[in-house]
Amino acid sequence: MEVRQQQLVRHLRQRFVALVALSCCAWLGMAGMLVFVWLHRAQLGIASYAWFVAGVVLSLALLLCLVIIAVRLKTTMQVRSRLLSRLEHASGHDELTGLLNRRGFDCALAQQLEGRRAFTLLYLDLDGFKQVNDGHGHELGDQVLRAVAQGWERTLRAGDVLARLGGDEFVLITQASGVQVDALCERLIAVAGLALAEELPGLRIGVSIGIAACPGQGCEARHLLASADSAMLAAKAQGKSRYQRALCETSYPTH
Repeated sequence: MEVRQQQLVRHLRQRFVALVALSCCAWLGMAGMLVFVWLHRAQLGIASYAWFVAGVVLSLALLLCLVIIAVRLKTTMQVRSRLLSRLEHASGHDELTGLLNRRGFDCALAQQLEGRRAFTLLYLDLDGFKQVNDGHGHELGDQVLRAVAQGWERTLRAGDVLARLGGDEFVLITQASGVQVDALCERLIAVAGLALAEELPGLRIGVSIGIAACPGQGCEARHLLASADSAMLAAKAQGKSRYQRALCETSYPTH
């Protein structure tokens, strides 16, 4: 999508430059003829003056048309560029939460892997969300997803990438490691538990988190995701609202 956007903008810019160049050449040609008529007005006779005046008027009218065309083309290019930017943003972001969607996450993860820098992937799955949807309706479920996503965004560090894969599943790319990951998971679990707590005191939402480190789990996208997903399922099986490292027997319940 981004490549197509750049190609279309480049194509519009080339057409705009070509039209302006052609129009300028035409105007310069007319201006040259007017100068010739003026310089040889004595030899050409009185009729040349009338042609000169008509030429000046026509030249000014053409120049005005060129200005109008240039302005309209520039405006059209700006509108199309903004539209394409919005489409590009929409294609990579979740409409409900504003986070990256699966496509946006895949691109972010690919870039992270290309950078060959160590990072940690967290796979997050909300606990109790199905009961919210079944018992209170999808509208409240959407409110929960938005509240959780906004709360998580506020607690993340600069450079962390949060995405919603779909439903109540989220993923997070972070540069944190070791005890920093532990502290981050504790904050994420705490934030999820406070989602809409004031509006609906009886509502309790948790989150189970699987942790996979790169390097450490092969550093291939599908293996990294599978490792984090398996760790998340292990955390969920051990009591929910906790986090579990991939290929690690120790889980960390919340306190």
